[in-house]
Amino acid sequence: MSDPTLILRHANGSRISGYWQDDDYDVFDGGRCVGRIYLVDRYGGNETWFWGLTFEYQRPARKSYESTGSLEEAKAAFRVEYEAWKGTRNSG
Repeated sequence: MSDPTLILRHANGSRISGYWQDDDYDVFDGGRCVGRIYLVDRYGGNETWFWGLTFEYQRPARKSYESTGSLEEAKAAFRVEYEAWKGTRNSG
C-alpha cells in the first residue's frame, strides 16, 4: 500500500461558499476531499479537535471520526483511519 499524501487546506479556500473558521480544514488525498479536521473548542488552555472521514470513505461498523486534544493528534488519528480504509479497499 502506498503512503497517501494527505494535505490540509483551509475550508475558506477549498469550499465554494460560506464563511469558515480559521481552524477548519478539509483533508485532501490528491484532488479528492476525504475528510475534515476542525477546532471545536478552546477553553481554559485546552483544545478539542474533531476529525472525520467523509461518508464515502467510512467503513461499516467502524467509527471513522473522533475528538482529540490537539491538531497533531487529530492529523495522526485521521491518517491511521484513512490508511485502514485504503487497505480494506485495496485488499478485496
